[in-house]
Amino acid sequence: MKKSKPYQASQAKRGLKSKATTLRVIGGDMRGRKVRYNGDRSTRPMRDSVRESLFNLIGQRIKGAIVFDPFGGTGVLAIESISRGASRAVTMEQNRRTLEQIRQNVADLDLADRISLTAGDAFRGLGALMHQAHAEEPESPWVFLMCPPYEMFQSRIKDLNRMICFAAEAHPHGVLVAECDNFFDTAELTAAEWDVRKYGITQLALTELSSVQLP
Repeated sequence: MKKSKPYQASQAKRGLKSKATTLRVIGGDMRGRKVRYNGDRSTRPMRDSVRESLFNLIGQRIKGAIVFDPFGGTGVLAIESISRGASRAVTMEQNRRTLEQIRQNVADLDLADRISLTAGDAFRGLGALMHQAHAEEPESPWVFLMCPPYEMFQSRIKDLNRMICFAAEAHPHGVLVAECDNFFDTAELTAAEWDVRKYGITQLALTELSSVQLP
């Protein structure tokens, strides 16, 4: 049976828009601090309940880790990671307006020395950032948060799988979490020991980078 189109896509076609609002850090040293969101629907901030579940899955592994957030969006995942004990975060965002919003949030929270922001396409530029991070801190564990727009799991699945393999090849000591919707079959992810959890319309798929089967 053919699955229906994702809820997000149907909303976008009807032209619905989100209003600018604020998110909040839900755990760690900065719990309760506000993160501004400009309302761009393509950004799709993760729901608080799912974000809490994500960090529960990672647990203490966040402590002292370098966090990669290649689809920056609101920046709240990188900020939450720092709040919960990550040593630093590396974030990319292709949309210039969205990147400036992240930059402002980072400045407001005085995190400019902990969160590295890069403008550009993660599929093209992330590799260099990962190699740099590994060269500077080869012993630091990684937490890789792959939370792109949901439609990319249909239109860019090969590129996403290459990203997973590249992360595993660059530094196998760490954990990767992919966020997708329930319309995506997680069996299409590159071969690894995936732990898949469902939260309403959202799925989180977690794996050790060391378990990823490289081509």
